This record gives sequence, C-alpha cells and structure tokens, in this order.
Amino acid sequence: MNKIKSIVICSTIVLLILFGITFFEYLFLRLLGLQYNSISAIVLFFVLYVFLEIPLSLITNAIPKALKSVGMIQSSKGWLSFILNTSLTFVLIELIDTFMVNIEIALQGSLIFALISGYFNWTLRENDKEPPDIDSKEFREIENKFNSQMKR
Repeated sequence: MNKIKSIVICSTIVLLILFGITFFEYLFLRLLGLQYNSISAIVLFFVLYVFLEIPLSLITNAIPKALKSVGMIQSSKGWLSFILNTSLTFVLIELIDTFMVNIEIALQGSLIFALISGYFNWTLRENDKEPPDIDSKEFREIENKFNSQMKR
C-alpha cells in the first residue's frame, strides 16, 4: 500500500511540474502567435510536444557528452549543445504545426521560442559535471564497475 501511495505522490508531483512548465510555454507561444481552433487541439499539441520532446531531449543532451568523452569536442556545454537543443525544439514545433490543421504558429514565433528555450536549457546545464574522457582513470573505474556488475 505504501508503494502505491509513493508512486501516486511522485506521479502527481511530476505531472504538476510538467503542467506548470507547459502552461508557461503555452503563454509564451501564445505571445509569439500560436493560434488554435479548440481546447482539445491545444491540449493535443502540448501532449505531443511534451512526450516527443522529453526522449528527443535526452538524446540531444547525450550527443555532446558522448563527443566530449571520446575527445571530439572540448566541452559538452558549448555551442553544439545549444544548437542541438534549439534545432530540436524548432523542428518539433514545426512538425507538429505542419501535421495539426487546428494549430498554427508563425515560423518566426517557432524560431524565437526555440532560441529562448535553447538558451534556458544551455544556462541550466552550465553547472553540470563534464563526462570523463575515454582514456581517463575515472572512465576506466566506471567501466570496471559496470563490467563487474554485468558478470553477476
């Protein structure tokens, strides 16, 4: 019973946070020219946006870290991270806008929203720890720990 309560409480907190973020995104997009025909259309737009953005964001945040680990870039927090997040947001909004006839947002509105969203993401990740380089002692320790757990 306690496990169910914990799951319900955690799920409620996550949903409230997602709702709060989505509400502010809605207000901002509305200022940038978002137009819709019905409440159900706008709800579907944000459901699609949130549930597609989360996994895609995980991937675009992992790419700079992976490139940093193998030594292809110097920092995972640089322009590449900003460009990937901005591009992801822009393309995602434009794709949803294209396929939903009840939603319309100007190209400039999508671009401004994507740039500001990318900037916020970039500044929030500024204090994240850099991943270890592939030839570092820390990386070998993580690899050894992972390999020892896989053998169990």
